[in-house]
Amino acid sequence: MMKKRILVQKNIKIFLSAELLIVATNFISYSFFLNAQVAFLSSFLILLGSMYSYKNLVEIRAENEVFVDDERDELDKLDDPHGLYEEQTIQELQAVVAEEKKQTKTSNLKNIKTTSRATVSLFRILPYLFLVAGFIGLKNNHHLELLPYLLFLSLGLLVGYLIGKSIFLPKQ
Repeated sequence: MMKKRILVQKNIKIFLSAELLIVATNFISYSFFLNAQVAFLSSFLILLGSMYSYKNLVEIRAENEVFVDDERDELDKLDDPHGLYEEQTIQELQAVVAEEKKQTKTSNLKNIKTTSRATVSLFRILPYLFLVAGFIGLKNNHHLELLPYLLFLSLGLLVGYLIGKSIFLPKQ
């Protein structure tokens, strides 16, 4: 409980520090502030949404996959990683290839189904929509300035990475 509280406090401090910097840009100009805020939030939300979606994808795939422990020793795995030189007849190899082709087709469809959840997740789509709408809004209202926009895109990536890493990556 105490560790979660410290983690939340740390993440809030990081986020608020970045927001204070952005609010301070209002003293430069209002356009600078708008560019900074839209760019920061866009990249921050995109990174957090992507990390969350891929974390869920990895967890789902880890639950569904069956991990087989190979009984070959390490040297044999290095010399022949795919087991091509084991004593098998040509017919056995052809049967294995046919079976693998069949499994690959079903595996590819299953893979597309599971990865599409991470790709089409609302946690990823909505931040990209915000990015596009914000950019178009800034451009149409003649407030777009590329220097602050690009600068604060990178700040959003940095803050999003730091916060996402502490939230979504397993502690070791």
